[in-house]
Amino acid sequence: MIATNKAAIAAMTFTIGYAAVYVICTEFNLPLVTYHPVIGEIDFLWTPERRGPAMYWYGWMLTSLIAASAIAAIASVTPETWLQRVITFGSLAAIGYLAVYTLALFVYDRATVELEFLKSRWLSAIAAVLLAAVVVFFLPTKWNDRIWPGWTWAVPVGALAVLTYYLTPYFTR
Repeated sequence: MIATNKAAIAAMTFTIGYAAVYVICTEFNLPLVTYHPVIGEIDFLWTPERRGPAMYWYGWMLTSLIAASAIAAIASVTPETWLQRVITFGSLAAIGYLAVYTLALFVYDRATVELEFLKSRWLSAIAAVLLAAVVVFFLPTKWNDRIWPGWTWAVPVGALAVLTYYLTPYFTR
């Protein structure tokens, strides 16, 4: 990584962390609060709809804010070599999740028997994290030094692409 300024590292990490955590929150529905606008109540964590639609967006934003702030604080005090490994791990885990989940859905659609476990997002996420951990463990350290911080734009753009894909049914009805 080229940036050695702690404030720059914290800002980049916050931006990337926020986008990544927000996608995770929407993917697995992990709001910190649930707002019920019809009755005007706010509940802690996820709660089902009551007398009208429940709004999880506020909870996703709050969860992302807290998690990204914690990630940025940790990144600003972490040695640069470890940050390089974390960037590599995060990138590989995101790509691995996309590949594993896509492959699982491909197999599920073409299977002759019902393989319901293939639709599990958690199972795909765990497989992707384990795969990324194994690759990063065996990856030579010098390969991590070649990562340019300018690639940080790819994570928020990828997060927006995933959100666009998820939200397409709401805009095409």
